[in-house]
Amino acid sequence: MKSTPPASFSTAESVLHQRAHARFVAALLSAVAFVVAVWLAVLANDAVSGSPRHQLLILLASIVLLVIGILFYFGAAAAGQHDPGDLEPARSARLARRIHLRSRLGAVFAVSALLAVAAVGALRILTPPAERPVSVQFTEITGRVQLEYCPSLPSSFEALATPTDLASSSTLLPVWVASRVCGNPSFQHGVWLYLNRSSITVADAGDR
Repeated sequence: MKSTPPASFSTAESVLHQRAHARFVAALLSAVAFVVAVWLAVLANDAVSGSPRHQLLILLASIVLLVIGILFYFGAAAAGQHDPGDLEPARSARLARRIHLRSRLGAVFAVSALLAVAAVGALRILTPPAERPVSVQFTEITGRVQLEYCPSLPSSFEALATPTDLASSSTLLPVWVASRVCGNPSFQHGVWLYLNRSSITVADAGDR
């Protein structure tokens, strides 16, 4: 006849397993939080990427959620660590429930953070990059071939360009010029000009 292990032994084994699992998840989430923090820092300091402010705020919120989740998991891993190993069954059961509750709360915050990070990733992939204001300065008069389209185009003006075009190494840079800058009544809604990069200097004109 097989002997059945005492309930206290099973509960103690469960507590040890839950603590080890909580420590592992806490370490994993710490690595994820570090990666997200690096991503946030890169996007915040990269003027060319033109990251919308709401995406940066979502990433910042996800880091906060990850930190809260990590704290809950560390709390679960540390619960009852200084208690003796031969706890009464009722006390072991209460300890197991406390560890389980903290782990569940940590999981809620961690999943929320990961969903927020996934949402930002999806937005950056699916949403086309918005144009950002730039300042264009002609360095060579020969580069102003667009004069036939925009007779009043000055040697220095503000325009719009996409982050993708700004980061590209192509010979021509597409910029959108307003009608008043262009000076051509045919382009009431503005016009896209393709300027030779070798004859212009482009600088970030700041947020709109």
